[in-house]
Amino acid sequence: MKVPDPEYDHELHITAGLIRATIPANLIEGFSQVSGISERDFQNCSPTSSGEISAIDGSHFIMLESGSTALAILRAAQTTYWDMKRFRRSLTPLKFALIGPETENQIFPELYRSCFGQVPGTPLANDDKSRAAAILRDTLEYWVTEQMATELNTGALLLRDGPLRVSHASHDPVLIRIVDTCKERDIDLVGVSKRTTSTWGGGHPLLLSVGGLAKSLQIRPPWWIRINPSILDRSQFPQWQHGQMFIVCLHPRAKSPLKVELPRDLPLVQIEEIMNRLVSCSGDGRIPGYPFPLFDAHRTVTLTKEVVDQVRNDLVTGLVESGLDRQTYDILFGDYHNEFARY
Repeated sequence: MKVPDPEYDHELHITAGLIRATIPANLIEGFSQVSGISERDFQNCSPTSSGEISAIDGSHFIMLESGSTALAILRAAQTTYWDMKRFRRSLTPLKFALIGPETENQIFPELYRSCFGQVPGTPLANDDKSRAAAILRDTLEYWVTEQMATELNTGALLLRDGPLRVSHASHDPVLIRIVDTCKERDIDLVGVSKRTTSTWGGGHPLLLSVGGLAKSLQIRPPWWIRINPSILDRSQFPQWQHGQMFIVCLHPRAKSPLKVELPRDLPLVQIEEIMNRLVSCSGDGRIPGYPFPLFDAHRTVTLTKEVVDQVRNDLVTGLVESGLDRQTYDILFGDYHNEFARY
């Protein structure tokens, strides 16, 4: 039986109220008025021949961490389909990245040079270890994406897990090259995001609002709509933004709408064709409404517990062979929480 705890209940009530406040009762009505979106703005789409579709995703995991240093592992993957039959899949070698103790990351210039043949224009700071690991992973993702942009056939669809926007200045020229290469080779570049930080009206969630408005207008999926950035609260890193935003719902049983970004200034007929092809690859019964090649890339690249445990064991063995004793290892990377959990 639960023991009454007034302070806990009060905190829980306050927190639930704060979350609920971002979703007011008149959310859909308010969004309709602020955005000016009406039924005619939603565009229907239907399956077509999917053709060649390639999807890229990356993964990273911080394996060891001390007060001044962390060790991350990272990799990226691509899976390529033709009419929803996979004929190509590859993984980059697993990379080890030491983050710290220096102010600037020492691995980043080496990794960047090995991927793109030059040093990055902007160094990577080590102050935020999680962010540094994500930027290092992004480097591999952009490398694989640029490779695929040069290797795919004309007319292919190239999907990226994430927006057409970089999070570090050094990646901006790379993304610009990718966009330009895809345009020159008639390859459709698409950024697909399961979540978005985009809000309107002072913090109201965009995906929920657009999906709710479509439902209230009885718009039947699959559909897509272009989003005017002027209705948003803010644009994250606008100087590094290379896409225009759409919200899409690609299947009647989709768990949620998705944010899709396409290069700017595409003609309507090309946008419609891209959306139809996305529908054609988003009908898998396990995750209806999400492009299956991206799901497959995610499954391919994920650093599972088995992979992490194996790498950790191999690393500890390597440290022992290098002459590092157990006590030194525990001082550097030991976690008292692991000991606490034993008792």
